[in-house]
Amino acid sequence: MMRLLKYDWKRNSTTLLGAFAILLIVQIAITVTGSIRDWELGLSLGLSMLAYGSVSVLLLVVTSKNFDYNIKAYHRRLLPVRSVWSVVSSLILACASILALCILMALHLWYYWNAAGIPWEMIRFSDYPVMYYVGLALLTAWKFIFLMITIFFAIAVANSITKKGSVWIGILVFFVLHNVLSWISQLFFGEEAAWVGPMATISFENEADFTVSAAQYTLAWGAFVFEFIVAALILYATVYLVDRKVEV
Repeated sequence: MMRLLKYDWKRNSTTLLGAFAILLIVQIAITVTGSIRDWELGLSLGLSMLAYGSVSVLLLVVTSKNFDYNIKAYHRRLLPVRSVWSVVSSLILACASILALCILMALHLWYYWNAAGIPWEMIRFSDYPVMYYVGLALLTAWKFIFLMITIFFAIAVANSITKKGSVWIGILVFFVLHNVLSWISQLFFGEEAAWVGPMATISFENEADFTVSAAQYTLAWGAFVFEFIVAALILYATVYLVDRKVEV
C-alpha cells in the first residue's frame, strides 16, 4: 500500500502543493489588506474561511480524480496488490490533505483569536469531560472518511457503466445513498443520528463575547456503529465493482 500511496503522491504533489501555496498567498494578502484598510476582524475572518472552503473543495476534487484515474489505469492492475489497497491509498491521501488544511486553518484561527484580544480563560474547557472532545474529534474525522468512501463508491458505479450519462448516474447514486442512509439512521436512532452538543458564539465587535450554552450533548454511538457497518459494505461493493465491472 505504501507503494501505491507513493505513486499517488508523486502524481498529485504538484497540484496539492500548488493549492497550498496559492492559499498562503491569498491569506497573506487578506491579512495585509485588512491591516492597511482597517477591516473589521469579522470581515477578514470571513474571507479567510471562504478561501479555506474553496481549497477544501479543490482537495476533494483532486483526490476523487486520483481514485478515478487509479481504477482505470492498466499499470495499477499489474501491481501485486489487492484493489482494496488502491481505495485505502486514495483515502489516506484525502485524509492527509484535509488534515494539513485543518492544521493550517487552526493556526490561522489562533492568530485571529489573539488579534481579537480574547482571553483564553473565557473558554471553559473543564465544563465538559475529555470524552466529549475526543468524541467530537472522532466524529468529525469519521464523517469525512464516510463521505470519501461514498464518493469512491459513486465513482466506481459510474465507471462500471459503459452507457452515456454514467457520470450523472454516479452523482445520482451518491445523493440517493446519503438520503436513504440518513432516513434509515433517523428512523432507528432518532435524535442520536446527529451530534447534539453545546454551541459556541463568537462576536468580534467592540468587545469580545464568548458564551457556551448549557445544552445537553450525546455521543451518537448507535448511529456511528450503523455507519461503520454500512461503510464496510460500501467498501466491499466498491472493491467488487473495481475488480469485476470497471473496464481498463
